[in-house]
Amino acid sequence: MANNTINTIKSNAGVIAKLAAGAFVDNLQFCKSIGKADASDYNGKNGYSAGDTVYISKPVRPEVGTSFDITSTIGSLLEEKVAMPLDIIAVTSFDLDSQELASTANLQGIYDRFVKPYAAGMAQEVEKTYLERAVINTPNFVGTPGSTVFNTTTMLSAGVKLDEFLAPMDGERYALLSPAAQASALDSRKSFVQASDELAKQYKRGLMGTADGFTYMSNNLVPRITNGVDVSGFAVEASVVAISNGMATLGIDGVTGGATIPAGTVFSIAGVNAVHPQTKVDLGYPQQFTTTAAVTETAGNSVTLPIYPAIYYTTTDSRQNVSAAPVDEAAITVAVGSASTTYTNSLVYHKDAYRMVSVPLVLPTSAEYAEQYTYKGMTIAIVRSWDILKRRMITRLDFLGGFAPVRPEWGCRITS
Repeated sequence: MANNTINTIKSNAGVIAKLAAGAFVDNLQFCKSIGKADASDYNGKNGYSAGDTVYISKPVRPEVGTSFDITSTIGSLLEEKVAMPLDIIAVTSFDLDSQELASTANLQGIYDRFVKPYAAGMAQEVEKTYLERAVINTPNFVGTPGSTVFNTTTMLSAGVKLDEFLAPMDGERYALLSPAAQASALDSRKSFVQASDELAKQYKRGLMGTADGFTYMSNNLVPRITNGVDVSGFAVEASVVAISNGMATLGIDGVTGGATIPAGTVFSIAGVNAVHPQTKVDLGYPQQFTTTAAVTETAGNSVTLPIYPAIYYTTTDSRQNVSAAPVDEAAITVAVGSASTTYTNSLVYHKDAYRMVSVPLVLPTSAEYAEQYTYKGMTIAIVRSWDILKRRMITRLDFLGGFAPVRPEWGCRITS
């Protein structure tokens, strides 16, 4: 009898892992709408641990030649790999006794009491982290800081950004808005001619469905970024970071002593315009950049900013993305609002602007049970083991994933 009980516990643990993965996926929006790393990028190991790195392929951007001699373009057809650290973790635990696990009849109660709410909490934490990473690494920005208007003009201008940076037009574009932004967008379109099924979503459930070239979603986890105490008077400082083609950091001066420029700050540089990714024609407006990490001034009123995109200004470089190199003392203009003010960042994007992975975990061999299940690309592990320090049985759910902004220029922030 005891052996049968143990077998039931172990088999039910596998069921719980499956239920947890399903509940986890049901509570995701952003993560379900972005690209997933191909299994070939991370298969071949029995499991991963936090801090490991996988290497994924970026969407191909081939160089197109104008001569039958392809000698100079063969290399550019190779897929580009980018490192994706596995550092996004969600863990939760609860006390689940053996009697409950031993009975299949108790599974519904276990799901309702533990699995469903705990998996939902994990999903919210994971979604929040992925969204923060996406926003911080997205340089394109439209809208008026502080505005609550998400009308057609605003949304279409975001779509123009995606168009100009060659995001595919394949029905995989999404608008993930804060609840207030979603309400504004819905109100702005209430008199528009719309398909009957889309109207039903609007009037019965307050959902937008598809409009303006986007599939609309509402999410209360979209990031809020607070500007630093200093957002003006900045200039390029070549003595801090020398101007060079491909530079991924930028020296700036004019920063108030002790002030922090937060991650996700969008700015432009005087005289440095965006160019068309294919034709390299000047698009007639400043290229927007984002700071990918927070930096605090410590001396000399100057800092070194890590930025995206890296600045490629050489006309013979296929990666050219700006019209000219920045020059020393060129004015830097912060795009998003006033000092010390917090703004919400809604996001529009093509699915392949960002990529994520959820990987199988290393499982212990000495636990009472250790199972994991993958559902729609999301893996949840469940482990139950004896806590020798406090003489108790602990059941835990674990998630490990990674994120990479592979083509963040195929996204655009709308700040409110």
